Amino acid sequence: MTKIVKEFFIVNNYRIYLIGISVTFCYSSCIYLFSALLQTWETELNLSRNNLTFAYSLGLMIHSLLLPYLGKLVDRNYSFIMMWLSPLLLGFSVIYLAFVNTYYEFVIAWLLVSATSGGCLYTMIFSVLTINLKNNTKNSIAIITLIAGLASTYTFPTATYLTESFNWRTTVLIFGIVNVLISAPANYFGFKKIIHKQKNFNSNTKAEKQENIYFNPRFWLLCFPLFVIGFNIGAITTHIIPMMQEKNMSLTMAVLIASLFGPGQIIGRILIMTYGHNKSNISLFVVCFYSFLIGITFLYFVNISFYLAFLFILFNSAAFGSMAILKPLVQNDIFGKMNFGNIHGILAICFMFGSITGPWIGSLIWSVGGYNLLIILFFILAVLGNISALMLKKYKTKHRVSKEN
Repeated sequence: MTKIVKEFFIVNNYRIYLIGISVTFCYSSCIYLFSALLQTWETELNLSRNNLTFAYSLGLMIHSLLLPYLGKLVDRNYSFIMMWLSPLLLGFSVIYLAFVNTYYEFVIAWLLVSATSGGCLYTMIFSVLTINLKNNTKNSIAIITLIAGLASTYTFPTATYLTESFNWRTTVLIFGIVNVLISAPANYFGFKKIIHKQKNFNSNTKAEKQENIYFNPRFWLLCFPLFVIGFNIGAITTHIIPMMQEKNMSLTMAVLIASLFGPGQIIGRILIMTYGHNKSNISLFVVCFYSFLIGITFLYFVNISFYLAFLFILFNSAAFGSMAILKPLVQNDIFGKMNFGNIHGILAICFMFGSITGPWIGSLIWSVGGYNLLIILFFILAVLGNISALMLKKYKTKHRVSKEN
């Protein structure tokens, strides 16, 4: 316990905590606020849930497609501007959302929210930290994820209270103002001393600079596991309650199991902080897939004993929580820092594509053979993802800049 406390409070400096606070409020405004106000928007704006969720999915696609281009800005030394400008623009987009009246206005507002959030969430934040931090990268990222893990805990009760006390427009307005007055300044002061004028990793010849990442087998060996993670987690979190009920679990217990995903991720991140110092990032990446496999096995046999559901949550959510830390570090070990932001953005699309398609394909599989068939698919994908991760260990890093992150 002492070691965990030490790692949490003695890492870099206060700037990491400022960044964590900023990320928390940004996630609150562009991810969890939608879920918190979905039913309210249905009633107040007289919009169907299908139309609202379509806008959300469209925004997620726009967000994902912009990530490689935002990554290029990181590679070209525009990190600092993006780090404080993105939450500022996000804040103004959320404020605009507070004044919409029609569905088309809502779509435009939500697309703006989704687009402007790209520069201030995990993908770009971790790209910048991985490039610029020489020490404690792993623990710094872990601490940010621990703080930002409170976003849902903060958003749902706050949004509910403000909406009941005032109205949804006031709620959204306050969330937008928080981004403008807190998130943007927090990122400004948080990154001010962390971001240095980085070495121009893109100053090589045009042939080297444009070495096609898509023809590099290491890219696909990393891309596929990220897709598997996104697919499995996206489908599991969407279907977890009906899945548990199909295995003869009560609704109350199923909701309890679903609510443990967050704490399980925190456990995984604490384990990384505590025991991950001297471990290879790629080795930890592989261990996470073994954890997925064990968890999915427990999930299949939940009908034997509902206690297995708790083990399933522990192994799966802990692995998923750890992956948030390991993704940029593994990429750095495999590809180095050249074009890091752009590659990280492309890899994020692989993960997001899995997250978007997982719930839909999961529904199709369920309609054919029930949730046991879907769980078997989870297991097969996890095995293939694990094989890809193991194969990554056979490749030496071509552009290693630092030995330990």
